[in-house]
This record gives sequence, C-alpha cells and structure tokens, in this order.
Amino acid sequence: MKIRVVLFLLASLVTTSVLSQDEEAVVVNAIIIDANTKEPVSSKIKYESLPYGSKIGVFSGDNFTFNMEGGNDYMIVVNSDGYSAYTETIKVTDATNGTIEKIIELKQNGLNRLIRLEKLIFALGKADISPESHEELDEIVNMMSTNESMSIQLEGHTDFRGNAKQNLKLSERRVEAVKNYLVSKGIDKRRIKTKAFGGTQPLSRANDNESRMNNRRVEVRILTN
Repeated sequence: MKIRVVLFLLASLVTTSVLSQDEEAVVVNAIIIDANTKEPVSSKIKYESLPYGSKIGVFSGDNFTFNMEGGNDYMIVVNSDGYSAYTETIKVTDATNGTIEKIIELKQNGLNRLIRLEKLIFALGKADISPESHEELDEIVNMMSTNESMSIQLEGHTDFRGNAKQNLKLSERRVEAVKNYLVSKGIDKRRIKTKAFGGTQPLSRANDNESRMNNRRVEVRILTN
C-alpha cells in the first residue's frame, strides 16, 4: 500500500510539472511586411529570452514561430537589407489563449529619403512640441537607437505667408525643438543636423487652414545609414 501511495504521489508531481510547463508556454506567430507596400519582407530574425538570454534562436524568412518558455519575456531583433532594424520586447502577459500574433512592419532606410512627421503639428508662430507628437518622435529615436551608424538632417518649414526673416527663424526654432527632444532620449547630437527653410518650400499655396497647417512641418532626411 505504501509503495502504491508513493508511486501515485510521484505520478501526480510529474503530471503537475508537465501541466505547469504547458501553461507557461506561449506561442508567438509573426509575419514581416514592408510598412508602405504591405508586401512580405525576407529578413533575419533573432530571439532570446530575458533577462539572461538562456533561450536563443535565429530564423530567416518573412515569417517565424517560436515558443516563449518558462514564463519569460523575449526580445526579438529583425534585420533586412534596405530597412531599419526592428527591435521589440514581447511580453508573455500579452498572450491571448496562449498565443501572440504579430505583424512586424519594417521601414525602408534609403539614403536621402525624407520622412515627414505627420503628427508633429505646430501652432501658428509656435515651436512647442505637444505630448501627442511624442509617439511619432519616439519612432525616430527607436530607428536611430537600433542603427547606430544612422545620421539625419531635420528640415524645418513654415507657411509662406508673413515676414520671410521671421519665418526662417521660426523654422530654426522648430528643428531645434525636435533635435532637443531626440537628444533628451539619448541620441548623440552629433548625429543630428538641422536646416531651416522658412516658407520657401510650401507643400501648398492654397489659402485654407489645413494647407497652412501642413506647410508648418519638420521633415527627417536620412544622411547615412
């Protein structure tokens, strides 16, 4: 009888251990696409468990699947020629029914390419950055953090109406405000050039408020990558 009880307890422990491991396993399924065209992008993918990297794996292709084990978060790094490197920490708590589905959008990093900061909208005559603009600026921070050889030029524009000298100074203040934000997030100021155009390059010469607002902008030009 005692032997049977011991065997039963051992079997229970093994079963509980297996169930516990199964419960902790989370399956990550991901596809990789071009952020603009939405077409698949063949890439090199590396993943590792956090915080110690005891579980490491690599893939090649435009999709991948792996198991998050032991209840650990994982970091993934995705690289593809012609695109900015993509880094993300995947948290096990993001799983739904033991699965995490991801669509990873890679952004092209072609030299001299212009990125218009669509969400960075300036009020008339102002150079203040609103909290609503931080998410878009943080994408630039992430892009430069994952590609330490990248340098950029911030190009400032105003509406073409008004005093030309004042417009030039205002566009200078705006690019400096953006530069200061990026530097405050850890980007070396030597990697960021600035250039002010004032109102000499408007997107539109229409007289409506939306056109004027769109003319007040900062664009990011990739110089080196």
